[in-house]
Amino acid sequence: MKKSYLYNFFPVKEDEERYAAAAASSAFGPRLQRMLVEIRDVHPPPEIDPRDPWPIKKALNHYEIASGKVIVSFNDTFEHILRYWNFGMATNITVWGRKVAVLVWDVTNEKKPRSYDGSNVYFQMTPSGNCLLTCGEMMNARNMKAEDKIGLCWENKNSCFHIKLFR
Repeated sequence: MKKSYLYNFFPVKEDEERYAAAAASSAFGPRLQRMLVEIRDVHPPPEIDPRDPWPIKKALNHYEIASGKVIVSFNDTFEHILRYWNFGMATNITVWGRKVAVLVWDVTNEKKPRSYDGSNVYFQMTPSGNCLLTCGEMMNARNMKAEDKIGLCWENKNSCFHIKLFR
């Protein structure tokens, strides 16, 4: 099931008055209300090519290296990660803004993959809508630098992230 945001452009009168009262006390004005919904996807998820299983490829920047957080775009998050998560986990990140602990496998060395988990490995959404995959320990262990290229995918069978460093 695909996840998407549903915006309420025409709230009922009671909600409209409540939003107006909240907006009067806020410096930012009224906020558009949204909720996460599951929609039946007419097309199945794209097949993953076993020779190149990395739907998300990116070059790391200086901020990502310094903070130990990989920025995953809004579109990539919804298309390649959240579509495989259950609705409760997706809601925790997108609606409630919580950090969700995840398991990350560094599969750069395919013969000896290394796992990272614990309190310092999590996935969260930023106010801008992008997501952050925090795994500073892996970045330090691999001695990653700005402009290094990585591949990232959500492995649905084991419910974990796989990351590969291409350099």
